[in-house]
Amino acid sequence: MIYFVLVLLCLTSLYYFWRCRTMRGAVRKTNEALQEISREMEENRVLKLSVPDREIEALLVTINDALRRIREQHLEYSKREQEFQRQIENISHDLRTPLTSIIGYLDIMDKSVLSEEDQDALAVVKRKAYFLQQLVGQFYDLSRFSGENYMPAVENVDIARLLRETVVDYYPELAGRGLMVDINIAEGPVNVRADKGALERVLQNLLQNVCRYAGRELLVRMETEGERVVVSLVNDAEGMTGEEAGRLFERFYMGDGSRNQGSSGLGLTIARCLAEKMGGTIRAEADEGELTIILTLWRHT
Repeated sequence: MIYFVLVLLCLTSLYYFWRCRTMRGAVRKTNEALQEISREMEENRVLKLSVPDREIEALLVTINDALRRIREQHLEYSKREQEFQRQIENISHDLRTPLTSIIGYLDIMDKSVLSEEDQDALAVVKRKAYFLQQLVGQFYDLSRFSGENYMPAVENVDIARLLRETVVDYYPELAGRGLMVDINIAEGPVNVRADKGALERVLQNLLQNVCRYAGRELLVRMETEGERVVVSLVNDAEGMTGEEAGRLFERFYMGDGSRNQGSSGLGLTIARCLAEKMGGTIRAEADEGELTIILTLWRHT
């Protein structure tokens, strides 16, 4: 009888040991499947348990239901975002023609018959009209670049040369603001996978941001890190926090009131959109009164 009990205990222990090992393996596979699903939410996949277990299967039913709801919300958000982009594009297109006409009439007005006060008022109206024209253009560009149909023509682009040329183009404006400019860019070619026009637009928007908000200095640096090329723009930004820096690429975000003079808050958003379309990244960091914007692209091999 004792031997029978011992054998039964051994068999029971072996069974529970096997069951535990099997369940651990099944849970591990389920976790891996959940990680894959979280990376590709668009695919209509569900979690399954390879080993029968009532309680865990009930848990998976709840998780699958939550995944279904998340997918539905994601699809609804995508539809609304696409519709918003189409509306912005249509509105921008409708505003372009009358704005162009208004600016044209303002340009041909005979200023000689106007008083000095009226001439000053006309200059203000023209400046506001040009800003509105620029804003409409940025709305249109953002809707176009962020759309699913826009794909940049990625090719072999010498980013070192393009960065030097862009800095030279903006140098008079940088110098006019009294900025001390320190440039550290490789002399030879450094090729990345990018669309030349899109990359030029990214660099221009970053430098426009510096021209508006930098106070005393600008450091332009380019480094290669393995298969990546990293471009950093560092300028003084007194009082800016890390949280504010992290929000600079949000649509219409301009931080405090001092950052909204003559700006729409879309330039950096467009820059990030284009960088990501080319397979790169762009982010901002703030520390000890300095703002660092970091653009990362893949080298062309």
